[in-house]
Amino acid sequence: MHYKLQVKIVLFSLFLNFFFSVIIVNPLELPLFLDATGTMLCAVLLGPWIGGLLGLMSNIIRGVFFDTHSIPFGLVNLGIGIITGYLMLVVKDYRRPWSPLLVGAVIAIATPLMAAPIATYMFGGITAHGTDKFVIALMDSGHSILSSTFWGRIPLSFVDKLLSAYMVFFVLKAWPSVARARFSRGGDDR
Repeated sequence: MHYKLQVKIVLFSLFLNFFFSVIIVNPLELPLFLDATGTMLCAVLLGPWIGGLLGLMSNIIRGVFFDTHSIPFGLVNLGIGIITGYLMLVVKDYRRPWSPLLVGAVIAIATPLMAAPIATYMFGGITAHGTDKFVIALMDSGHSILSSTFWGRIPLSFVDKLLSAYMVFFVLKAWPSVARARFSRGGDDR
């Protein structure tokens, strides 16, 4: 893939992370994150480490300008990029309708595994997000903070990450030249 195209992918991926998390989710007070859509797109197109670094960078930038809670969760977005990129070894071609389902489901479980310890030990489980209602309900029912923080994130994580994974799928459908450059071998356009 040509260098200029890679730069466009990185910039567009950064835009997606900010657009969905800062412009759409925050003002509407949706209980979603959608801050990993660009991370996942970048990982699908450019590999796990570039996708992961883009995710980390997104959270740091967002944390500096909008929400300091985002900075420690940059490690989660880093993990999302790395996991998504390595899942591409299994998926091979993200243009198949089942690919985002697999990637989204795996990321939906991995995200709370990575986020729960950060939320628990840095913020006492409460991060001023829509997931807090679930976390508090679980803590009130006698579960530990870590357990509540993990299980309280699972339902919305599935909605959030499947939605993000399918948004990546539709971006690739809308940007066929990039999808062909990444997934076609010898002109094969499945």
